[in-house]
Amino acid sequence: MRLVTYTPEHFPLVARLAASARGARSLGHRPFVDHYYASRDWCRLLLAFDRRGEVSGAIGIEEIPFEHAGRPLTLACGSNLVAVQPGTGGLLFWHWVRSHDLTCVFGGGAETHRLTERQRWTYFHGIRTLRLNRPYVVRAGDAWWRAAAKRVAAALPGVDVARRARAVAGAVEAIEEPEATEDMLPATTPFTFRMRPTVAYLNWRYGTGLSFVRYRCFRLRTERTRGYVIVNDKPDAILVAQADADDPALLAAGILAAVGRVAAEGGARREVLLTCAHAEMLAALRAFGFRPDPGERRLAIGSARGTVDLPADTSRWLINFDWIDNGLRAPFRDQTDP
Repeated sequence: MRLVTYTPEHFPLVARLAASARGARSLGHRPFVDHYYASRDWCRLLLAFDRRGEVSGAIGIEEIPFEHAGRPLTLACGSNLVAVQPGTGGLLFWHWVRSHDLTCVFGGGAETHRLTERQRWTYFHGIRTLRLNRPYVVRAGDAWWRAAAKRVAAALPGVDVARRARAVAGAVEAIEEPEATEDMLPATTPFTFRMRPTVAYLNWRYGTGLSFVRYRCFRLRTERTRGYVIVNDKPDAILVAQADADDPALLAAGILAAVGRVAAEGGARREVLLTCAHAEMLAALRAFGFRPDPGERRLAIGSARGTVDLPADTSRWLINFDWIDNGLRAPFRDQTDP
C-alpha cells in the first residue's frame, strides 16, 4: 500500500472514495478539498493507494500553531480519517502519529476515539459546547414524554440575538473587515493556552471569499483594537469560528457584538453555537442565555514522545469551535449535489 499526498489531479479518485465510505461526503466536494488540503503547506490530505491504483483511505493533517504559557507549539490535527479496506485506517493513523511530535483530535467520531483511547492519549476536560436557540427535533426513537417536551420547546419564541446583544455588548464595537490584519492579533494574552495564528494563516483558514463557506471577520475595538472574532455565517446557524482578544470579559462581549451584527441581517433567532472552557467567559455567556450541551466536547492530544507536557486545568484556556474541519462539513454553501 502506497501513501501519497493529495494534489488536485487525484480528485476523481478521492471522489470515488467519498462516494463509497460512510461519513466521507465532505471529500466529494472539490472546492473544499482543493482549498483546504492542497493550497497551503499547513494542511494536506494523505491518501492510501491499493494495488489496483484506487484510493482505499485518507486522513487530513492540519498543522495548527498554538501557544501554552508563552511557549509556541504546533499540533498536527487529524480530519476525515476514512477507509474502505481493513487495515488502511490503522496504517494512516500510525503514519500521522509517528510523523509528528504532538497530534490532536478535537471532536471526532467514535472510531477515532477508540484508537486514541487505546493509545492512551491525554484528554482535557472542562470544554463545553454552548448553544443559543437550540433546535428541537423530534426523532423516531424518542419516548413520548421527550417528544412532547421537544414540541413545547420548539413552539416557544427564540431569543432575538441581535436585540439582546445590543443591550449587553457595552463599549465593545465589532467592526466587519474584508480580512484579518496584523493589528487585530492581540500582543498580550490572558489565556494560558490558545491558537496563535499568523495573519496569513487566518486569511487562509477563515478566508472571507471562499465559495463553500461564509466566514465574516470582525475587529473588536474600544478606544483601540483589542482583538477579533471570525463568524461562520450559515443559513441555519451562526458559529463562532475563531476569536481572540487581550481580555476575556472583553472577548465575551465582543463575541456577542459580532454575533449580534450577523443575526441582525437575517435569521435573528438562528441557533448560535460556540465552544468555551474559560471560567469567566463561560459565566458571561451563560448569563447571556447560552446553555451547554450535555457532557463535554472531547479534546485529546497524543505525543510521539509518550508524554504530553500540558497541565490538566483548562479554566484559562481559549478554545474555539471551528478548529480543524469542525465548521467545514458537507453540505457546503455552494454544494448542489445530493
